[in-house]
Parts: sequence; structure tokens; C-alpha cells
Amino acid sequence: MEDNKSLSMAEKQEILFEMLKDVDAFCRKNGIRYSISDGTMLGAVRHGGFIPWDDDADICMLREDFDRFASTYKSDRFHMLYKTAGDDEYFFGGFIKINDPSTYVKNKSHKDLTKYGVTLDIFPFEDVPQDPDVRKSFMHNIRRIDNRLYHSQKKDIFSIMKSHRYSSEEWWDKLNEAVHDVRYKGSSLVGQSVCVRDDRVVLQKSMFDKITDIDFNGYKLRGFEDSHEYLEFLFGADYMTPKQWDHGIDIYRY
Repeated sequence: MEDNKSLSMAEKQEILFEMLKDVDAFCRKNGIRYSISDGTMLGAVRHGGFIPWDDDADICMLREDFDRFASTYKSDRFHMLYKTAGDDEYFFGGFIKINDPSTYVKNKSHKDLTKYGVTLDIFPFEDVPQDPDVRKSFMHNIRRIDNRLYHSQKKDIFSIMKSHRYSSEEWWDKLNEAVHDVRYKGSSLVGQSVCVRDDRVVLQKSMFDKITDIDFNGYKLRGFEDSHEYLEFLFGADYMTPKQWDHGIDIYRY
């Protein structure tokens, strides 16, 4: 396959915007709660759309909505990766990737997981213990299993050493059991335990009961009503001050 010119930031964001609208329409139709999150929420509040240098998008859901989305989402254009194993694609993770199958990456760090380029990530928040010490242990265990699941899909010696005890399927089962621990069902706190570095990302569950329309590129997406509280918690009191970064991933179109 001959390489084309990599997509510009504007082209990536155009595809991401279509993804966001597609997921939003599906969730509204099916009564699934969600909020734009992380840099996507920051972009909505600070820029009225994408952060100018951001080339991905993020959404979060409560575990029950996440599970329902994972089992029902369909799209004519986009493709969901979640416990996906096949000859030409492989992704087991604790979160969902919505991808544009007409795009791909060449970055070697991604080659064992998915070939797709433009990606919208959907992260679950599950009920977590009220007690800080118990919560830390609970979330650490989920992160540990999720990390082993990630490494079970890669072939380098470091990954093999980290995950050799179980197969991807077995690590997946362990993760699924851990995130659905019924002991903490009904807690007033929810946490993001996958694809994070620590146990800091904990929110009041009631925030998901106060979700409103938020303007994004002239379109209404769903987001936390108290976006200030969320963004200050996540990025600090100076979240309105831009701090540029670069994901550094070249994306191409087939």
C-alpha cells in the first residue's frame, strides 16, 4: 500500500466531529447517559469546540450505560473495538474505541492493538468504595488487571513477562469481574479505573444526573452541567490557560 499524505489536524477533527455526532445521536435515541470528557470537555468550554491541537475525542459513561452502549452500538460509518479479536484487528481493553476504518496509523507503538487512526475513546465510571484506603486498593487492582490485559496483546519480552500467567481472554474475564463488583453498588462515588495512572479520577455519581447540552462547533453535545467543577478537578484552577501538547501520531487515509 502506497502511503498518502498524512491527514491535517482540520481533517482529523472533521472526522472526530462526525464521530461525536454519531455517538450522540445513538445515545439520545436509546436513552444512554454520557458526557464529553477530558480534553473534549475542555475544548468545548475554552474554545467552543476542539482544542486546536487535539486529535482525539473522549466521552465518559456510568458503567451501566457503558455496558448497554457496548452491547448495542451500531453505525453505518464507524466501527467499535471492544473485546475485538480477528484476523485483521485485535483490541481488548477496559474502554471502547470508536474508529474510522478508512484511516490508519503507522506508529509502531500501536501496531499490536489496532491499525485504525482517528479514534474516539469511551471510558466507564464504576461505583467505588467510600473509604479512601479501600477505594485506592480497589481501583489499583482494576488498573493492574487492565495493564496485564493490555500487555497480553503485545509480543515484546517485557509484555510477555508482565502478562504470561494468563491469556487475553482470561485477563478479560478477571477485569470484567473486578469492574462489576457488587459490593460497592449504590456508592455515591464513581471512579475511572482503566486507562489512568492512579486512583485520582473519582467523581460524585450525582454529576451524571446533571447532564446538559453543551455547545460544540455549533452542535449540542451532552456534558456535565457543572463543567467548571469537573475541569478544575481534572486540570487545575488555571484550566482556561492554554497549554499546548502534541500527541505526535501521523494518521493516513486508505
